[in-house]
Amino acid sequence: MTDLDIRGVFSPSLIDYPGKIVSTIFFNRCNFRCPFCHNPELALDKDRNDPINPNEIIASLVKRKKWLDGVCITGGEPTLHKGLEEFISRIKNEGFS
Repeated sequence: MTDLDIRGVFSPSLIDYPGKIVSTIFFNRCNFRCPFCHNPELALDKDRNDPINPNEIIASLVKRKKWLDGVCITGGEPTLHKGLEEFISRIKNEGFS
């Protein structure tokens, strides 16, 4: 999961996953240039925030498992990151939607 470039975590969110209380994880970089982008500072400015270790995020999610139903993954564009599938599998294995 070393190729993941996570730059933000917001928790809890009541609007990012309808009907669930979630933690929202923000990935850096995007290959689109949508004029309506809600997060251009993450999509275009790789130095805006410091990277967050994916293992620390998993540990934090597990600590708050009692209060969270799931995880929302957004960006930037998360599918640009080679370790995304493994990261999602680890989240699912911990019981999160």
